[in-house]
Parts: sequence; structure tokens; C-alpha cells
Amino acid sequence: MEKGTGKRVKASKKIYSKQKKIMLAIFTLVMVGAAALIAYSIAIKDIVKELDDKIYPGVTVQDVNIGGMTKEEAKNKLTETFATSIENKKLPIKIEDKQYELIYSDINPKYDIDGTVEEAYKFGKRDGVLSRYISIKSSKGKNIPIEFSYNEEKLKEYEEKLQIAVNQSATDATISIQKNNIIVKPETEGKTVNLDTLDQKLKENINGDINSENSVSMDLEVTKPKVTQEDLSKIKGVMGTFSSSYATSPEGRCNNIEIATSAINGTIVMPGEIFSFNDVVGPRTAERGYKEAGTYVGDKIEPGIGGGICQVSTTIYRTAMKANLRAIERTNHSMAVGYAQPGLDATVSYGYLDYKFKNIYDFPIYIQGNTSGKVVTYSIYGDPSALNGRTYDMASEILETIPPETKVVDDSSLPEGQEVTEGAGMTGYKARAYQITYENGAEVNREVVSTDTYASVGIVVKKGTQPVNGSQQAEPTAELPATQPPVAEPPVAQPTQ
Repeated sequence: MEKGTGKRVKASKKIYSKQKKIMLAIFTLVMVGAAALIAYSIAIKDIVKELDDKIYPGVTVQDVNIGGMTKEEAKNKLTETFATSIENKKLPIKIEDKQYELIYSDINPKYDIDGTVEEAYKFGKRDGVLSRYISIKSSKGKNIPIEFSYNEEKLKEYEEKLQIAVNQSATDATISIQKNNIIVKPETEGKTVNLDTLDQKLKENINGDINSENSVSMDLEVTKPKVTQEDLSKIKGVMGTFSSSYATSPEGRCNNIEIATSAINGTIVMPGEIFSFNDVVGPRTAERGYKEAGTYVGDKIEPGIGGGICQVSTTIYRTAMKANLRAIERTNHSMAVGYAQPGLDATVSYGYLDYKFKNIYDFPIYIQGNTSGKVVTYSIYGDPSALNGRTYDMASEILETIPPETKVVDDSSLPEGQEVTEGAGMTGYKARAYQITYENGAEVNREVVSTDTYASVGIVVKKGTQPVNGSQQAEPTAELPATQPPVAEPPVAQPTQ
């Protein structure tokens, strides 16, 4: 072997040996690293597993630390911290110079603690082990918002109560008339809180943060009265008046007429407004002082609470027509009444029939009603110059008279040959009513305003059919006392008062 060749062999052996050592070292390092990584991975898994059923550290709810707690522990902690605190929380409210406060317990505050705890528990657990480990070791932490709610109906109730507490009601101007002396007292403005603004501000400041110190401040709004001194100053005098007597009426009927008249006296109807008899007078009940009296039910007269006040509606109807205020709702009775000619009456029945007229003038009208000596009188005050020197009245024309029919019926309880007449019957009518216009006392126009029909009420004659013994003689024909309908009320099968 040559010398050079031997040297090369020896050198190759040295290099190989050196590489072998390096590879061994690398392998050793890899193995050690792998072992370390495995150990580290196992440690990470142990840490993550240890907190698997708990909320990760650093998780808070409104600065309350619930990290490291189980769901149950966190739920108890949040309930203890928030439930009582939110019930006692108050929201100061300043309205001008007065202080009020909303106590949260009044609006049934609630936290979604279960949902909040669930969200806190899920934080950091949605990714892999390493990501979870990073979430656990992160120093940033996580603040979980807690959902807060309250009962908006309860808030609305509070707002309405607060409005009542702060309201300063406006008062209308008033008018009194004594012997044509007109006295007007001025109105006063009021103040109120705007409910929409209050609601908006409260909702902006109500929250579930137990440490917040929000407050609300707002001003009152001026409210104007419905009727002003300027309005009532336009009332100058009488535009129409009408009276009717109820001298023959029984006590209950008199009582009802007087109560209804008292309810209407002093009514002001503004321009464009509608006067409704039923709205002004209200329900006719015993609790309100009304008594039983005769009412019309179909073609019969029956006792009913409030009977008689149709005479009041009729009297107002005639008064309004004298002021040329036409009816926009008016119904005649089913049968003729004693206090008004056919065609000139106006019946009412609460919840069924009403009498209404609209104020067509550009000034208010004032209705004055009184009863004296069993005469009911109404006057309508306004500006007489609006009548342009004209006066108005009504008249009626009988188009047809419908006599009562007599019906004979057999009656086995009466002796043969005996007859008994029940009632005197009532004549029916078809009538036409006119609104008449006068200038300087002369008629210048006659306008048809209604055509009405009033039913007749027949007479019943009972004829005896019981056999008479030879020794007996038939009693002379008897007749029940004739009855006339009391001055009462309405048509169809509804009682009219």
C-alpha cells in the first residue's frame, strides 16, 4: 500500500467518527427536546384539564372576579353581588326645582345571570389546548357583559304617576250669567311633563351597572286651557230659548228631569265641537240619583230608571233650532208624547239613541238650563249678531192620522155577554217638521227637517164566553179606566228616557 493512500484512509475514519458523534449528539438533543416537549405538553394539558370545569382566571363581570370558579360558584357570587344591589339602586330625577327618584325595584329589574355565567364559562374554551393554555395564562383577562332587563309596563306606570305628581292643571275660563249679566273669569295656564321625553330620558339612563351614577334632568311644558277669556268674551247674549212644562208629571219623572237639567246647565260647546246629550248627561242609574218613571218600549209604556228625560232632550232640541243649530243626530219617539207636537220631539236612550248638534259658529256657545215651578227652560248664549237679524222657530204638519184599532178577544173567565175594554188606545201620526226663518217678524223660508211616524196603540175588548145559568143575569158591560201614556220616551224595543 502506498503511503498516501494509508493517510487518506485514516483521515476518512476520523471524519466518520466525528460525524457519528455529531449525529449522536443531535439525536440526543432531539430526544431530550422531544421528551421536554412531551413533558411540557403533559403539563399544559394538566393545567387546562384542572380548569376544565371552571371559569378561566381573569374573567370578570362588572369588575367582580369570577375566574377559577365553577358555574355554581359564579352564579352564587353574581346573585349575591347584583340581585340586592340592583333592587336598591335609584335614579335621581330633577324636574325644574323638584327632586324625584326612580327606585329600580319599582320596575322589576332582572339580570340574566345564567346566560352570563355560561358565556364566562365558555370563554377561552372554544379552541385547542395550547390556545386554552394561553387564555389561562394571559394577563389581559376578559370582562363579560351581564344582560339587564326590566318591566317596561312598570316603567310606564311610574312615568304616568310622576306626570300626575308634577302636573299643574290648566283651568278654563268660566262664564256665569245672571239676569243677562255676563261675567267671565280668566283661564290659567298649566304645566306638565312630556311623557315621550321623560320615557326617552329614563330609558337612556336606566342600566344594570350597579356603580353608575346617572341622573335625569328636564323641564316642564306649558299646557294651554281649552277655553280662554278671549273665547268667552265673544258670548254677547241669547240666541235661542225654549220652555216646556212637566206640571202633571209624577215625582220620579220630575226628579229625573231636574237631575238631567242640572248636568247640562253650564255646558260650553266650542266652535266646531259636537254636543252629545248622552255624553254630557251620562248614564241614567239609581246610583246617580235617577228614579223609575214611565218609558216607551216599542208600543208599550213600562217603568224604567231615568224615565222622563226625553222631555229635556226635546227642550234642548227646540232651543238649539231657535239658534239655528241643526241636529246631526235626532230620533222621534215610537209613539206621540204629550209635551211636544208630533215631529217636534227628540228621544234619547243611553248607549242606543242620542241627540247631537254641532256648533257651526266661530264663537263658543253656552247652554243654560234651569227648572222652576215644574217648567224646564233652556237658553243658548252666543253672539246674536251671527243670526243677521233673523229668528228661527219650528212647526209641524200632520200628514196622516192613524186611529187606534179595536180588537175583540174571547175571554172564558167573563160571563157570556159581558165585555171589558182595556185602555183607551193611542192615535198614531205621520208628521212633517219644518224649520222656519223670520225676518222682521215675517216668514221668509220654510225648510223640511224631518218626516216622522208615530205608531198607534190599539184597544182590546174582552168578550165573555162563560155560559150563564138561567137564574143568573149577565153583569152590565164594564170598562177599565181609560189610561193615557205618561209623558215618557223611545222607539223600537229600547226604553227611552
